[in-house]
Amino acid sequence: MVAFLLVTHGEIGKSLSESAYQVFNKKQKKIEYVSVNPSDEIQEIKKIINQKIKLIDKKNGLIIFTDIIGATPSNILKDFSNKINLKIISGVNLAMLIKAISSKENDLNKIASECQESAIENIIEVDFSD
Repeated sequence: MVAFLLVTHGEIGKSLSESAYQVFNKKQKKIEYVSVNPSDEIQEIKKIINQKIKLIDKKNGLIIFTDIIGATPSNILKDFSNKINLKIISGVNLAMLIKAISSKENDLNKIASECQESAIENIIEVDFSD
């Protein structure tokens, strides 16, 4: 099974994880999150990320989701980008996370691709003016 780690500003990752719980009506064992706040020390956050990576069952790989490319959470992940069997995807949203959790795939590359497609497909302008 592929595992998922959310590394985001503030409580975004926690909120997405809790929202996934609501959608599936059960705690997702393959999801962890790390909140990054302005007062946090970068080295301490890196230690926490390492601990979470060790904690997760990632025998088929790990996808780390972050919220905004180029911001502190994604920049911290540069140190992890050379790990084998790991993908980092920016722009996390609930549709992407639900797709990841519900995927029957065990192929890390395929799940990463499906997540990105789902994110794009679910960004639409809604017009209720009819």
